[in-house]
Amino acid sequence: MSLMVERAAEGEARIVIVFENRDPIDLLDFTASLSAVAREHEARARANSPSINVDETRLLVVDVRKGSIVLELLPALAPIISSMEYTNTAIDFVKHLASLVSPLKNVGGRLTDPATQQLKNLNDMVASVAKDSGGQLFIAAKYTNGTTLQELVIRKEEAQIISANALAQRREIENRSSSILERVLMTLHQSSVEDLKVGKKTSEKGIVERIGPTPRPLIYASDLAGQRIKEEIFRSDGNPFQKGFVIDVDVETVGGKPRAYRVLAVHEVIDLDEED
Repeated sequence: MSLMVERAAEGEARIVIVFENRDPIDLLDFTASLSAVAREHEARARANSPSINVDETRLLVVDVRKGSIVLELLPALAPIISSMEYTNTAIDFVKHLASLVSPLKNVGGRLTDPATQQLKNLNDMVASVAKDSGGQLFIAAKYTNGTTLQELVIRKEEAQIISANALAQRREIENRSSSILERVLMTLHQSSVEDLKVGKKTSEKGIVERIGPTPRPLIYASDLAGQRIKEEIFRSDGNPFQKGFVIDVDVETVGGKPRAYRVLAVHEVIDLDEED
């Protein structure tokens, strides 16, 4: 900790969170808000640096000030990276949060392909502000001299809309079981040699004729499902476009129309009869 304090004295950036509240804040809501920021910080750090140790993504409170609730935070990795690296990391994190809440500030707003945990984080993050009679939440990357590098401001009314949208989209995702088709045949229309992505839209496209002839982007729900398809793409002795994949698939829709296929499981791979 002494090294961290010495580095902080040199003027490195910190993540500063300010809760401006008119009413007493419920302790559970307050801790949920901080935990949500910490979880999202960890997820962002690991997305940018997959090999990073989880302990190095944790946020540490280094100062709490009176008045409005003001917390200054540094990540556990601060002592082992340069001030410039962490400054860029802090700025990126605040920009990341701003990009997430921006579409949710509008009534009926939705995120593109979020995980339910991310939606929970956003709802928890704004919970205490949404319930206050006139509160605001500030999250900023700042130098210790007070200079603001990047700032996100969420007012009470915005917090209420963000919370409502995050909760609604989370329920929509959890209630999508009616769109799951089991053991249907999919063929590849487009393949890619890029690394396997789990939970994100890929460059691969597939056709499920039971749904329609249009090729749609694939999203792999698990490493196991993605690896089975990737094995066929990378095989030197075969043609993945002459294979049929028997899959369980969750159909992602926008405006009621299929837009992507979330591959939940690959049960078997069969050779298609080229003569037919």
